[in-house]
Order: sequence, then C-alpha cells, then structure tokens
Amino acid sequence: MIDLLSTSQILLRDAGFTVRLSSVGHRPVVCFEDDALVGFCSAFDRAGELVEGWKAFESEILTRFAADIRAASEKAWNVYCVFLCAGSTDAVQKREVTWVEEDLDRTRKVAACDIASREDLVRVLLPVLPVQYQPALQHEDLTARLQKRIADIAPQAAHAILDPEIPVSEAVRLLGERQ
Repeated sequence: MIDLLSTSQILLRDAGFTVRLSSVGHRPVVCFEDDALVGFCSAFDRAGELVEGWKAFESEILTRFAADIRAASEKAWNVYCVFLCAGSTDAVQKREVTWVEEDLDRTRKVAACDIASREDLVRVLLPVLPVQYQPALQHEDLTARLQKRIADIAPQAAHAILDPEIPVSEAVRLLGERQ
C-alpha cells in the first residue's frame, strides 16, 4: 500500500511547491504553497471516514491556518484541501467522494479513494500540479527527415543539398528554382 502523505510531499516538492508537514488535531497534514495557491493535503484510512469527516476537518484546517491564509494575500482565494484515501470503495462511496469535490464552499477540494500507486496519486493531484506534457518523440534518421523536408520545398534540390560533392553554389541555385 502506498504512503499517501509521503508520496504527496515528494510529488508536490518536485512540482515546485514549498512543502512542510504539520498536523491538525491528531491528523498529519502536508501544507504546500507556490506563487498561485495554498493547499493542505490529508489522508484518511477509509472512504467512509473521509466522507463523514472531511467537512469538520476542513474547518479545523482553516481555523488552524487562518493567519497563514490571510498572510497569503491574493493567494487566499485559491486555497485547496486535498483529501486522500488508499482504501478501496464501493460505488456508493465513490460517488459520495466525488460529491466532496463539488462542494464549493470555503476551499477548492480534491478528493479521491482507491489510490494504489504513485501514478494514481499523480492523476488525483493534477488539479494542483503545474501543467505537464511529455512529447513523444519518434526515433528517426534526421538526414532522411531533412531530405524529405527539402523535397517538399524544392524537389529538384533534395538530392544535392546534403551531397558534399556538389558545390554550395549549385545547391543554392537548385533551391531557388521553381517547378
């Protein structure tokens, strides 16, 4: 089973957030902040515990960190509470957990259960993580690619451009010819 708070700390720190571990009552909380937002991440043992306790815990968080949130000035409108649970859920509890995110009072919320891997946690944290894009580059022969591009522009020059035996002046002349 994944350690949700430790892994969250690592993911958030790697994403550029300032991260610290604190506690509210008896529950540990990962506090995170960047130039745009302030957030609090906590983990619950069971989905039922999350569904039943998130609202009271959100109030505790807001009370405990009220001064910090006020000091965040313009970021104070962009406060996130992230409620996580590694335990499995049934369909009813899954629906109830999604309703947590639909509650627009006080903070923005991210809530999820059935988090079994680091990849699951990354998917859950996407609303607070910076935009991530990994282009998939294909391995290809760059010389062939360049020749193909040249052939699209000046077909008569494609064979000559990369041939070291052909003078540069001839290659330039071929590039300038129109078909």
